[in-house]
Amino acid sequence: MTEQIRFTGAQQTLLGPLYARAMDNRRPDPVLGDETADRLLDRIDFDFRRLLSSGDQLAVILRAKQLDDWAASYLAEHPDAVVLHLACGLDSRAFRLTVPADVRWYDIDMPDVIELRNRLYPQAPANYRTIAASVTDRYWLDEIPTGRPTLVIAEGLTMYLTEADGIDLLRRLVERFEIGEMIFDAVLPWTVRAARFSGFLQRTGASFHWGIGDPRALELRVPGLRLQRELPMMDLPSVAKMDAANRTIAKFMNAIPPLRKAMRLLHYSFEHRQREKVELTGAQATMLATLYLRALDNRSADPMLGDRYSDEAVQRIDFDFGKFKLGAHNAGSVAMRAKALDRWVEEALRPGMAVLHLGCGLDSRFERINPPESVEWYDIDQPDVIELRRRLFPERPHHHTIASSVTAPDLLDDIPGDRPVLVVAEGLTMYLSEVDGLALLRRITGHFPSGELIFDAFSGLGVRVSNRFNPAVVHAGARLHWGIDEPRALESSVPGLRFVTEWSFTDAPELDRYPLPARAAIRASGRITAMRRMGRMLRYRF
Repeated sequence: MTEQIRFTGAQQTLLGPLYARAMDNRRPDPVLGDETADRLLDRIDFDFRRLLSSGDQLAVILRAKQLDDWAASYLAEHPDAVVLHLACGLDSRAFRLTVPADVRWYDIDMPDVIELRNRLYPQAPANYRTIAASVTDRYWLDEIPTGRPTLVIAEGLTMYLTEADGIDLLRRLVERFEIGEMIFDAVLPWTVRAARFSGFLQRTGASFHWGIGDPRALELRVPGLRLQRELPMMDLPSVAKMDAANRTIAKFMNAIPPLRKAMRLLHYSFEHRQREKVELTGAQATMLATLYLRALDNRSADPMLGDRYSDEAVQRIDFDFGKFKLGAHNAGSVAMRAKALDRWVEEALRPGMAVLHLGCGLDSRFERINPPESVEWYDIDQPDVIELRRRLFPERPHHHTIASSVTAPDLLDDIPGDRPVLVVAEGLTMYLSEVDGLALLRRITGHFPSGELIFDAFSGLGVRVSNRFNPAVVHAGARLHWGIDEPRALESSVPGLRFVTEWSFTDAPELDRYPLPARAAIRASGRITAMRRMGRMLRYRF
């Protein structure tokens, strides 16, 4: 007896993996050995041959085998676990694996898929249950018990979700189940674009939406998630058991870097912690973008700044950093700026000084620099920022926080003016008006006997370009105002101020890490004054 299958779109894609697993079982030496898939194939009235190419079948078998191995390992260590098999399709994983009696297994998929599953599969054991719902719906989670270690399996799912739905789903899973692991496959962003040419997707009418570039970025988008392993699919051990044609396909894909990680398996652990709810907009929200990029740098294989404090802070903040549309490729300039400012601060810092860290945001510069105890350090920002900062960063001796706008006329009233001062401002001056910025500098030079000022600045062109194209500025709803074209012009506007030097990001030694074409282009742009001054650091004494 056969079943008439009429699925379309993404739902029809579940038939392709079933066919691939059945064909693998009919080989003399199968990789997966899915006898259930083989039996089901004979009961379904559908022309499977037109669905998958040889390469598609190879990917299906390799990912299923590795996910099976990871799942089996987890269940061996946690025989009382809850398993959520998301978008299960017609996969027989719950029956392929040896599932301990105390495990609670849930197969979740769309109602029509589950209805067919329940007709095709034999009587299920008592610890197995199906749930008919879209995985992006919220209500189905209420049916799953909590308080147990939880394994989440998602095979052939993430790429069919939108990024917003995918992130939301992962966050809800972590928050509800609190501790466990997630294993799933993912494609790269370029693969999403290339997928429009996929014969399999064209034949099914489905489409890809979400590509995951840097898997560590998910750790910051989904607090509590920790990457354990990232495995390119065509480099899995099971490739050795495939026939010569498929081994050749795998070898070809592994030899080309963009193809090597086009399809891969991701393995995360997760542990939920309480987080600080943050709601900031405009210029204040851009400090969260900076924090996020420093954390991304810290998660990279070779960090430029290595700011673990930012990483820890992001994990404690309840905020959707995805709104900034930033990725690992944006982290370099922020890390270079912070690193260069840190170097200048370490050069200028003297025992007994006062340090004014203006517009400090959630920067961990005090922790990174670790100044001598004779230094009095003041982190200064808006009241709501300082309130959050005090919750995220512990109080330290000789480290003070001041909740005030940097443009407030009484900003310096409670800071003794009998010491030399070092003023540090990162990502601040361009958000001030020129009038407010100059007034702030005059108050500082009038309050302290001597000192240095170190800050980054944009040119007028840099301000205009950032207001249109900088994703952190645009998506935060912020606006830049003050561009400094000629740094010596400040000397005539602020009595006693003396220009020392300027440094452009085009001079950063960290650029040596960039690929040669990018490095050469950036270095070349530094020879053009207008380009060089779009973003740089300025140093003054008074």
